[in-house]
Amino acid sequence: MITLGYKTKFDSVTRAIAAIGIGLVMAFGGNAPTLVVKIIAGLLVAAGIASLIYGLIKSKETGFYQLLIINAGLDIALGLLLFFNPQWIAGAIVYAIGIVLILFGGLQLLALAGAMSLLGAGFSSLLLSILAVVGGAFLLFNPFTINVMSIIAGCLLIVYGVAELISAFRMEKARAEFEIRRTEYSVNPNARTTTPSSLEDAKEVNYEKIEDPEIQEDMD
Repeated sequence: MITLGYKTKFDSVTRAIAAIGIGLVMAFGGNAPTLVVKIIAGLLVAAGIASLIYGLIKSKETGFYQLLIINAGLDIALGLLLFFNPQWIAGAIVYAIGIVLILFGGLQLLALAGAMSLLGAGFSSLLLSILAVVGGAFLLFNPFTINVMSIIAGCLLIVYGVAELISAFRMEKARAEFEIRRTEYSVNPNARTTTPSSLEDAKEVNYEKIEDPEIQEDMD
């Protein structure tokens, strides 16, 4: 079962909340591209500080803390650089969102297709993911003004976020079903994975001839 990006429910829910939050800013916030860049910069700084603190606390327990601290420093530096110079990539933010929607929307489709093989029909859950991928491709063409494209990008991010929440729910059910089937198979490798019909359960009765001496004498 494909679980890339869905190892834990926390991962997908976090992506969904982030996408919906940034989407609302893009759709309804003024000067949205610059504001989104600052939000991303703030998240980088926060993640860098958290990694730095973790690396210092765990410095005596792991031999990789130096690499962790260096990575945290780079995150903080990049975050500060973007926060004070958001105009550097504000104009390209719509393209970046388009690429993200294509990549993560594609992962959604793969994961949901795997879930369908375990849970049965669920084509309606694919529609929002398909819309996110198609919308991401549309953003790469960028045919309108930046303000219009920002609103469209925001709406598509909200769609993706909702689809991600649905995917998290479906994947949680599929993972539980997968574990049940794997446990059943480990106990009895010959067990059926589907419920057999009543005809398949039927078994031909074996008859055995019984020799009765009294009946044999009457016949003689």
